[in-house]
Amino acid sequence: MSKVKKRDLFLITDQDAAYQNKQEEKRDAELISANQELAFQIEEREERAAELIIANKELAYQNVEKEKRAAELVIANKELDYQSKEKKDRAAELVIANKELGFQNEEKENRAAELAIANKELAYQKEEKKDRAAELVIANKELGFQNEEKENRAAELIIANKELVFQNEEKENRAAELVIANKELVFQNEEKENRAAELVIANKELAFQNEEKENRAAELVIANKELAFQNEEKENRAAELIIANKELVFQNEEKENRAAELVIANKELAFQNEEKENRAAELIIANKELLFQNEEKENRAAELVIANKELAFQNEEKENRAAELIIANKELAFQNEEKENRAAELIVANKELAFQNVEKENRAAELIIANEDLKKAESQIVELNIGLEQKIIERTVQLEAANKEMESFSYSVSHDLRAPLRAINGFTQILVEDYLDQLDSDAKEVLDEIVSNSIKMSELIDNLLEFSRVGKQNISMVTVGIKELIENIISELRLQYPDRDVQLDMKPLCDIKGDKHLLKQVFINLISNAFKYTGKTKDAIIEIGSYIEGPHCVFYVKDNGAGFDMQYYDKLYGVFQRLHSSNEFEGTGVGLAIIKRIITKHNGKVWAEGKVNEGACFYISLPNT
Repeated sequence: MSKVKKRDLFLITDQDAAYQNKQEEKRDAELISANQELAFQIEEREERAAELIIANKELAYQNVEKEKRAAELVIANKELDYQSKEKKDRAAELVIANKELGFQNEEKENRAAELAIANKELAYQKEEKKDRAAELVIANKELGFQNEEKENRAAELIIANKELVFQNEEKENRAAELVIANKELVFQNEEKENRAAELVIANKELAFQNEEKENRAAELVIANKELAFQNEEKENRAAELIIANKELVFQNEEKENRAAELVIANKELAFQNEEKENRAAELIIANKELLFQNEEKENRAAELVIANKELAFQNEEKENRAAELIIANKELAFQNEEKENRAAELIVANKELAFQNVEKENRAAELIIANEDLKKAESQIVELNIGLEQKIIERTVQLEAANKEMESFSYSVSHDLRAPLRAINGFTQILVEDYLDQLDSDAKEVLDEIVSNSIKMSELIDNLLEFSRVGKQNISMVTVGIKELIENIISELRLQYPDRDVQLDMKPLCDIKGDKHLLKQVFINLISNAFKYTGKTKDAIIEIGSYIEGPHCVFYVKDNGAGFDMQYYDKLYGVFQRLHSSNEFEGTGVGLAIIKRIITKHNGKVWAEGKVNEGACFYISLPNT
């Protein structure tokens, strides 16, 4: 293979690698965007579910108060308008993000073109240097042959040549510094453009906050209207209480009139008793007189005495009969008064009953109207809910299809990346085998760097394939003994790290149902991370345990290692996202993303807590069934 062909192959490989890197970055960005949109849709669905629960409760309350329900429907419409605005804003943000992504891709293409030109110039300079070196070797041989007798002058020429080489190296270093300075200047310009874009986004967020304030003001206006309505209700209730109090006063007056009539009747009865007593006293006096006359005229009026006795007896009978008639008349008069009072009470009760019937009919009419309005409102809300649910289902299906297509594409791209990687390794091996003796120390370092980066890229491809396989793999639910599983993992890690003295604290662990192979991968990633990030800790401690929380079993792996900053928590479970540099701790940034995907397939959750240089604790929650 000639040098020109090898150089052309190098250029073609570099261009292919640059193009594939750009394609991979685009696909990664699209995958991240799709996942973020899916997460946003899930959050939207949960928010909609919560709003539907609140709406149902409000419907139950609206069965009592019609106008309040109408106000809540107005608020719901405003919330729907607000959500529409939110979607429009999100769409505008996505458009801006796409434009920024297009601009970044153009920048990457420009840099790739500049890198290709720089590589061509570097190859040309290397050829020039080789030609110069060959010419210098020939010249030196000729000078050595000619100057066998002039060794002193030859030594001076050698020194001059060394100084010239040193000056050339200085010029090359200056040129490299200028290239770095230009790159820094380009990076600063990009930073300024990013800052400008952030200011634009901040202005949009400020406008959005102003809209939020206006919405809150509208809600306060609605709340004031509801308060006014409640005050009117209180006033109506107060008016009803006043009417009831008036009725109570009227009843008290009736009772007082009846009491006064009873007092008068009692007085009349007392007067009649006094009359009876007076008449009885008069009769006693008359009887005494008659007795005196009878005593005087006993002989004369024996017959008269007998007649008088009979007459007295008859008079007494008449008086008794008269007294009985008087008592019967009084009782009849009292009964008549009672009947009249009862009749008056029945008339008042009938009037009250008629009034209450009218009130009930009015209330029934109002309730019928309220129920009709409520049924209309319920049907409208049901139609809105059905439409929203249908849209959410359609959007979820579209996103799931996009994710599956993206996973398939990532899998195929990962396979396609191996071909240029093999080309890089092959050309590197050609350089090592054919030109190792002609390369200086800097070139050897560059080759070593190429080999190490090729190995790293191979690991990234393997991790990407593993991440894609996890997304497509079906789970087989069986009962998994977590304690035995973790003990086997720890034994393997002890063999892998024989020089590490790590204190392991095993708490009780519950058994669960899940895919044994996938769960083993989860705990391998968690525990190996704990071993890795406690590598620089003197007294390393790793705690593994579980606890029950409702219908879920929560497992945790806690260490006292490097930890992490919680303000970067949102990057923790992203693909190729690392919170520590590869110089500090090895890795590719895919392990936690694989954990999240596996736990999500098991209908579980993942989260973590940590502090810098104080350790971290990673949690996974799985259904305890």
